[in-house]
Amino acid sequence: MADALVGETQKLYGLPLPKFTAARNARAKALKQENPELAAAVAGLPKPSLAAAALNELVREDPSEIRALIQSGKRLRQAQEAAVTGRKGADLNAAVREHRGSLDRLQRDLRRRKLSGATLEKAVQTLRVTSVDPELQPRLERGILHEDLTAAGFGLDPGLVPARPKQPARANPATTPRPDPKLRAKLKAAEAELAGAEKRAAQALRELERAKQDVDRAQRAMDEAE
Repeated sequence: MADALVGETQKLYGLPLPKFTAARNARAKALKQENPELAAAVAGLPKPSLAAAALNELVREDPSEIRALIQSGKRLRQAQEAAVTGRKGADLNAAVREHRGSLDRLQRDLRRRKLSGATLEKAVQTLRVTSVDPELQPRLERGILHEDLTAAGFGLDPGLVPARPKQPARANPATTPRPDPKLRAKLKAAEAELAGAEKRAAQALRELERAKQDVDRAQRAMDEAE
């Protein structure tokens, strides 16, 4: 059923946003007799956000630029993995520049669609996230996005950070050199900065979740009005 659902989703997400809800409901009703399971899945498809709808439209109008962004995203992720693990690989700075250049080209295309500033920012952020995530890249390439996505990290995918090695057995204090006090102070400062960043990120995520709930309520009200 997965392939059939992808096909149905691509057709529905390719429609102008104002026509989506009626078309989705009509298609689910038409499928109910022959394939109830698929009908239920189609009926559950969420209406795309304004930013997601703009990206789905862009995918259909200029797929080559989207594919170029995804390829640059794959190279950026490979360069990040090499940098994190200490392996020799692609130049991380070059990969970042290439990915940023692809994003800038698509951002110019999005600006021509006369999106609001907030919607444009959400669309660009969603492009940034989906283009480097292997699980989201197919959704972007097929034009079946429905939500606004934001990065939880600070430019480097936290999933790429290797697991912390096991601590070795405790050495004899008499033979263990004492750590440099300056290094200890730097470490404490870095830990405090990290804790502050994590606290700010958690607060931002809570605010984002509240904003999403407000948007969902407004979207449901619009759907009911339609």
